[in-house]
Amino acid sequence: MISTVTPGDFARSFGTTVDDFSDACRRLMEETNFRFRVLEGASRDAVVLQVLKKMDADRQKIGEEARTQAWFAGWAENLEAYRNSGHSREALVPRFIRDGQVIRLNGQYVQPENPRFELDYMTVFRTWLFGKYLAGCPSLHEFGCGTGLNLVLCADLFPAMELHGLDFVQSAVDLVHAIGVAEGRRLQGHLFDMRHPDRNVRLKPGSGVLTFGAIEQLAGDFEAFLDYLLDVRPAVCIHVEPTVEVYDEDILFDYLAARFHRQRGYTRGLLPRLELLESERRIRILKRKRLGFGSLMMEGYTCMVWQPV
Repeated sequence: MISTVTPGDFARSFGTTVDDFSDACRRLMEETNFRFRVLEGASRDAVVLQVLKKMDADRQKIGEEARTQAWFAGWAENLEAYRNSGHSREALVPRFIRDGQVIRLNGQYVQPENPRFELDYMTVFRTWLFGKYLAGCPSLHEFGCGTGLNLVLCADLFPAMELHGLDFVQSAVDLVHAIGVAEGRRLQGHLFDMRHPDRNVRLKPGSGVLTFGAIEQLAGDFEAFLDYLLDVRPAVCIHVEPTVEVYDEDILFDYLAARFHRQRGYTRGLLPRLELLESERRIRILKRKRLGFGSLMMEGYTCMVWQPV
């Protein structure tokens, strides 16, 4: 049976109401194919087997020195594609967002009709999220900015906003610079190591901070970065990160994702740390929400929004 993601489904996923969606969000929902088929029986068993085999064969470990070169090479590929394509935004889509794969949605494996389902779903989410929490910020610093995909969306939503993309590899910084020049945006790239934050990097009053699948790569070594954020006191911090603590590991569907998360070595403990800071009245958490959406192996899009007290 074919189903589709409705505005109400998006609202439940994001933890909001349909009335909270902007016209831009509504247009994306209306104009994009979000139809899918839930995989059941033998089809679902085949996906579970595929997931288990991928885990058995996977040797990647987050935080190893080899990953630095891998990220440099990956963002360099995007930079070359961006230049060779005449500055097409399609070249900014990270290679790890794969077209046509099975998706995790509301506790089910589903097969979308639209090969770009994951990217398009996240475009709706990011359009709502940035509009909800970044409107009014004079500037935004995205740490671990990668290809700058989030920054160009913010440039469209907030043309007057000053945008800074920070990353620990030079190819990402060069790509952000190239976008700023090509599109005539208020967009700059900077080298920044989240494990060893440069305290000289300050924020304008009222500025926003964003990480999107960046803290996950620190392998749990996020305390220095969190201390830095508490020191520079942004108006709002948004983290969209895989969060192992949200899974119910007594359910096979969640257990597989949690096992993959731990096997790779993605960061754990961020949400509990933020909750502890809130209990100490050092921050106020504005949102914590598991979207119930992800790629084949895990959900990478749990949303945490907070501000210093």
